Amino acid sequence: MNAFRNNIPEKTFATLNENGEFTRLAVSPGIINKHYTPAQFQKIAEVVGEHGTIKYSASYSILLSVPSNGVEQAIKSLQEVGLYIAKQGSVVAMKACDFCDGDKMEAAAITEQLYNALEGIEVPKRIRLNVNGCASACYNAVYDDIGVVYQKDSFDIYLGAVPMGAHAQAGALFAKRVPMQHITGFLHQIITLYKEHGRQEEPFFKFYRRTKTAVFWQALKNE
Repeated sequence: MNAFRNNIPEKTFATLNENGEFTRLAVSPGIINKHYTPAQFQKIAEVVGEHGTIKYSASYSILLSVPSNGVEQAIKSLQEVGLYIAKQGSVVAMKACDFCDGDKMEAAAITEQLYNALEGIEVPKRIRLNVNGCASACYNAVYDDIGVVYQKDSFDIYLGAVPMGAHAQAGALFAKRVPMQHITGFLHQIITLYKEHGRQEEPFFKFYRRTKTAVFWQALKNE
């Protein structure tokens, strides 16, 4: 019975923020870890209080609406219990699978390296870069802007997915078996091409569709 009870929320970010008084934060236990602790949920409830909202997101995070006048303290409190606050805006945003809850961690170290090198780079429109730790790709890397799928000691790269809508489709395989030692530079070059040749507010899939026959893509493949 509870599955369809209270279908319309009493408060949403849009209704709360009519006067620009709220800020939305996307929080999670980390890029790889998907398990919250009771203390983290308690802190989320404390930070949001009676006036904010909590919403589940399809991007592996929980969206919090908190009063803007207390957002800095809210971020500090959330980080103190080990929660990750996703960067907002037109930047590279990292996602990853849970690496089979830690049972298949071969690509975890390189994923952290990719995060340190690429997360937050400013781009024409927000890019979701999704790393999956095995060929099963059960966290749907191929349906994000840049899909990175680990194969033994290498990665397959997928580009140009249309993530939603009537024409949604998986990305196309762009490069196969990119060595681990080259993956950071390879992805950085893809992002740089988007920065240099993408139009303002142009989604990555539209950019890739428009330019996929350009010489610079072939040059990247041949490196």
